[in-house]
Amino acid sequence: MNYYIIILMNTILITTITGIKPVVSLYAYSLGLSPQEISMIIASSAICPALLALHIGKWIDQIGSRPIVIIGNVMYLIALLVSVIFPSFFIFLIQLALVGIASTCLMLALQKRIGNLGGDIDRTVANYSLFGSVGAMIGPIISSFLYEHFGYHICIIFNMLLIAIALFSEMGIRNLHEENRQKTVQNQQAHLQSRESIWTLMRNREIRNAILIGGLIFSYRELFSVYFPLLADNMGISPTMTGILLSFSGLTMLVIRFTQTSLVRSLGRMRILTWSLFVTGFIYLVTPFSPWIVVLFMLVGILGAGLGLAQPLSTATLLEGSLPERHGHVLGVQMMINRVSQFAIPVIFGGLGGLLGVSAIFWGSGLVLTVFGYLTRPLPLQSHKTENQNQHL
Repeated sequence: MNYYIIILMNTILITTITGIKPVVSLYAYSLGLSPQEISMIIASSAICPALLALHIGKWIDQIGSRPIVIIGNVMYLIALLVSVIFPSFFIFLIQLALVGIASTCLMLALQKRIGNLGGDIDRTVANYSLFGSVGAMIGPIISSFLYEHFGYHICIIFNMLLIAIALFSEMGIRNLHEENRQKTVQNQQAHLQSRESIWTLMRNREIRNAILIGGLIFSYRELFSVYFPLLADNMGISPTMTGILLSFSGLTMLVIRFTQTSLVRSLGRMRILTWSLFVTGFIYLVTPFSPWIVVLFMLVGILGAGLGLAQPLSTATLLEGSLPERHGHVLGVQMMINRVSQFAIPVIFGGLGGLLGVSAIFWGSGLVLTVFGYLTRPLPLQSHKTENQNQHL
């Protein structure tokens, strides 16, 4: 029962995140905000989580996931409510900052719960991510449709109802209190060694690359959902069609998960993770040159497939390579890198976008992803070893 509730909560979370962010950017754009101001708004959703992600991971390890899940959902509701009452530049800054912290709390807590379920970690994470892909598929199209036909307020209220469902479904989770209490003693004993254990783990090239790739992939997926609507608006594409394109990305993200097990066995985790960076970088580079709907569908679909493989594989690598009592800590490191890049990219490329247009943001992002794809490539001697290890999964 716990497993299905966790999947439901994750699906709702991804549905709201992928639906709200493009709508906020479009709404802010319609209010007359410049690309630089929108970049600052997007950066606000990352700066606070970047500072808090590692601490949130530690708190989850120490006090359990339930308090963090409740705090995250309540904070999410407050953030959405504020933007409905007082829509302005500074309110959008506060809103996305709160959304960033809330989503970080929820993602880390739910991922830790998945890691603690045991069993085949690749299969468990794949199924967990599979339903997250359903949320990524339906979120943009529902929110974009509501925004275009009923306005911003109705769209936000609908997403608030979804968050409320997730909050109340937390009450259905069982046996967490006793489990977390039993782990408290272990966590206190390991507390003095926590920093040392993390940096020891980071010396492992495969774990380190999984943290970097997972953080970058997740941040660029969110950035695409924000900046692509602006690019599409410049191309004359309607909000509803933009939502359909983003939902198609979610669909390919969903479909590719069915081939994940066979691909891992034939290619290896790290090779797939590295190529996902190259593919994502390529899509970012060529998308501004592709104003035709059919071509955009192809590019967005390929992007979704690359992201759909990278996200669960990086998480599975981290959960499998770390102790259960350190899951929150390790996932917090990955989330910190995610939020740092999510903050730095709008700041660095936002000014460039104001001068050269939104396309410059895509070109700069594509270059960064391609460079990191080269840096995190599997070494020749490690590639064969990694494949042999993955055959036992």
